[in-house]
Amino acid sequence: ILGQDLKIISRGTLQVDGEIEGDVAGAEIIIGEQGEVPGTVAAERVIVRGTTSGVIRAMTVALQSSARVEGDIHHMSLAIEQGAQFDGRCRRPSTPAELQLDLEAHS
Repeated sequence: ILGQDLKIISRGTLQVDGEIEGDVAGAEIIIGEQGEVPGTVAAERVIVRGTTSGVIRAMTVALQSSARVEGDIHHMSLAIEQGAQFDGRCRRPSTPAELQLDLEAHS
């Protein structure tokens, strides 16, 4: 899925098994092993099994062994499995409000 200034916002769980070139937000975002998101991912919970290049903002972030992440991660809780590739910085703010999970705030 490609588009200029594309934003996909889900109220529930969204699993990405293809490529979304744009920003993705929701309650829970799962990037499947074949999934690719070059853009911002913002959710309460993010699970990465595929590839992302961009900022991840979430209360809980899990990078599973097949994950390939390039970009910064802003989180309250972060788990990285052995084998996952992560190139970027991770930051844990002092309060959850600093995460700014509202995708509109990053436009």
